[in-house]
Amino acid sequence: MSHRVFCESLQSDNVVIEDTEAHHVLHVLRLKIGDCVSLFDGCGTEADATIARSSRREVFCTVNSRRQTAKTSSVRLTVIAAPPKSDRLRWMVEKLTEIGVERLILLQSERTVVTPGESRVDKLRSIVIGACKQCRRNDLMLLSPLQSLASVLEDVGAGRLVGDLRLAHPSPSPSLRRSSEMDSTTERLLLIGPEGGFTDDEVQAAINAGATLIAWPGTILRIETAAIVFASQSLADHHGSAIS
Repeated sequence: MSHRVFCESLQSDNVVIEDTEAHHVLHVLRLKIGDCVSLFDGCGTEADATIARSSRREVFCTVNSRRQTAKTSSVRLTVIAAPPKSDRLRWMVEKLTEIGVERLILLQSERTVVTPGESRVDKLRSIVIGACKQCRRNDLMLLSPLQSLASVLEDVGAGRLVGDLRLAHPSPSPSLRRSSEMDSTTERLLLIGPEGGFTDDEVQAAINAGATLIAWPGTILRIETAAIVFASQSLADHHGSAIS
C-alpha cells in the first residue's frame, strides 16, 4: 500500500509536495524517484501518483489517477470545546479527526485557562493532517481559533452556525439523550466546557439560544473525554446506534 501524503492541490497532472510534507517524504519515508504515493488534498480528492523528481524542499509528482471520495460521515458535526492543556489538546484534535468531526472551534469561556493563538492553531493543523493520513480520511477537519461563548451563541442566533445545539453539563440527575430522543437533523453543534464547567450564566445563555443539556451518567468527564464521548454518540446516533 502506498504511503499517504498531503498535497494542497491535485488539479494538475503534475503536482508539488512542499514544506514539512516534502521533508517527511524525503527524510522520514526516504522515498525516491519512481516510488508511488497516495496523495490527498484535504477537500475530498485522492490521487495515485509517482515521484518524478525532487529538490531540497520540494517533491514533484506525476498524477496517474484521481478520484473524489465521500466525507467520513453524513452528519456535519461541529465541536465547540474549551481547549485542554498541551498534549491533551493534541490528543483531542487527533481523535476528533479520526471519528469524523467536521469542524472544531476552540472555545473561550469564563473558566477557560488555555488560550492558543493563531500560530497554535496552525500547529494543530499538522495534527489533523497526520490523523487523516493514519485513518485514511480525505477531508481535513476544519479548525477555528479561540472564539468566545457569546460570539458562538450570537453566530447560532444569526444562522452562521447551524444545527441541533447540545451542551455537555453535569447535573444532579445526569441523563444522556438516546437515539429515539434525537431529531433527524444532520447538522449538529456540541458545546464542551472547560475544567470546572460552564458557569450558571453561561448555561442559561446557551439554553436561551436553544441548547439541550446532555450529561454522562454517574461521573464528570474531562474536556477531551467529553468531546470524544459525546461526538461519538452524536455521530453514531445518525446510524441508529446508541450507547447503553
